[in-house]
Amino acid sequence: MDGLRYQAYESLILRIGLGFTLLFWGYEKLTVSKLAEAYPMGYGPFMIMDVNLFLTLMGIFQIILAVMMIVGLFTRLTAAVLFLMALVTILVPGAIILRDIPHFAYAFAAAGGALALLIKGGGPHSIDEGLTRAMRGR
Repeated sequence: MDGLRYQAYESLILRIGLGFTLLFWGYEKLTVSKLAEAYPMGYGPFMIMDVNLFLTLMGIFQIILAVMMIVGLFTRLTAAVLFLMALVTILVPGAIILRDIPHFAYAFAAAGGALALLIKGGGPHSIDEGLTRAMRGR
């Protein structure tokens, strides 16, 4: 079976998978009240604002980022931001890895997917590609 005919869908699949991951993480920050208790344990020294305000702002930001990623708008930028968010999740609260291994597994998977999308770009089924074609057509 020739896999080349499916290459056009690689970025689309990555964008949708990572986008829905971000959508879930943003929704979780806005709706799960227990996070307000958990975040200070891992990120306490790094919190520069009230934890509830931080969770609300990050939740909204992640949902916006998710929609941009899914539709393929500024795909490489959104992938870079997701990679940095995953990296912070992995590196900053270091000691949590012993208590919350699935949390870190998701962050490693998100970081890997984000790097792949950063390299690959939005692909032919993205707003980025449509804008590029429109700019070349002028």
